[in-house]
Amino acid sequence: MTYFLNFVPILLFVLLFVGSGVYFTSIGVADAFYQLSPMAAILPPIMLGWILHKGTSQQKMHAFLDGVRHRDIITMCTIFLLAGAFSEITQSIGSVDATVNLALAWIPSQFLLIGIFVIAAFISTAIGTSMGTIATIAPIAAGLALQAELSPAITIATVISGAMFGDNLSVISDTTIAAVMSQEADMKKRFKLNAKIAGLASIITITILLAKIGSVPTIAANDYSMILVAPYLVVMLLAVTGVNVLIALVVGIVFAGAVGFASNSAHGVLFLSQKLTDGFHSMHDIMLLSLMVGGLSGLAGSKFSKDTVDKLSRLINKMNGGKKISQLAIGAVVSIFDILLANNVIAIIFCGEIARDIAKKYNIPPHYSAAWLDIFSCVFQGIIPYGAQVLLASTIAKVSPLEVVPHVYYCYALAIVAISYIMFEKKTKSKRVKGIVMVTH
Repeated sequence: MTYFLNFVPILLFVLLFVGSGVYFTSIGVADAFYQLSPMAAILPPIMLGWILHKGTSQQKMHAFLDGVRHRDIITMCTIFLLAGAFSEITQSIGSVDATVNLALAWIPSQFLLIGIFVIAAFISTAIGTSMGTIATIAPIAAGLALQAELSPAITIATVISGAMFGDNLSVISDTTIAAVMSQEADMKKRFKLNAKIAGLASIITITILLAKIGSVPTIAANDYSMILVAPYLVVMLLAVTGVNVLIALVVGIVFAGAVGFASNSAHGVLFLSQKLTDGFHSMHDIMLLSLMVGGLSGLAGSKFSKDTVDKLSRLINKMNGGKKISQLAIGAVVSIFDILLANNVIAIIFCGEIARDIAKKYNIPPHYSAAWLDIFSCVFQGIIPYGAQVLLASTIAKVSPLEVVPHVYYCYALAIVAISYIMFEKKTKSKRVKGIVMVTH
């Protein structure tokens, strides 16, 4: 009974956040699932968690603050701030436009859909935000679809596919950051594993898009500067080579500032400091929400996570499962949370500790559990018709979200490849060194 009481505050958050979305949808309000801020929705559950937590007021406060100031939560928030600053500065100096025109210059018009996917994938990987990518690319894609007489639904779904590619793979994506930090994983190892799966899923997506090729008019690209694309390449290169993501982002911010000033003298110190501040502000909500969710987890206590893991373990054992079933269980848990919450970052934050405990119990490497959290949350985030990405893209293209969802091919391919990888990967080998079990892949 105590276990279910600990789960009630989270259910209340789901009820408030999703319930408000359903209500506003029923009365025809645009962006229905984002009328009630998650920050507002998290407060009543925290109050309920406070009431249900046993102990004195001081003990409750300590439990809440222990959750808020957890090392993983604070690290995550710091990276959120730096990622927001990097994204804001690079967009303000023209790096996004340069990247779009670079891609258009090199991609033949007959491969327009594939080009849109590649452009959106590169930009989302570079700036680390699917929403920012969709806001940037969707208007261009909608115009291109009109010129080339392509299906608006397929074209805009292709933008979402590319955006979710980067949201899942980018080293500065808030989704990736939340997954890696919650699992205490190595970013480089997570990236390598994720790149295999995302790469194969993207090949499948491109193959499907090849079947959509038709005769389209030639579309000219505007001039671009390679130096403006360089900040993205620098950050990705640093992160992939194993440099700590915090250091990579700081170097990227400094480099982007230098590039901005070199390309335009108006982009001086004051201009860049303003954009730095704007970038911090853009991450304000997700940073505060992360702190509040950490506090709620503190009130629920570690026993809540342990009890959840125990219940899942019994289910896994009943299915005669081991590493494969437990990895699928991690994917299933984060998928359910994302379907309920319509926000992949929040879903990862909520079930991160549960996933980490399952991974430890079944000797799953941290970068594996981080990858499954990231991948499966992005799969559903890209195909639920009430998710922010689908709603924004369909609004820009003036098509129904229900028309768009069937054509987000990348998300379906990503799910199939990830499940196949889990089910058919060769078994891991365990080595015992001085009493310590080491898992190698």
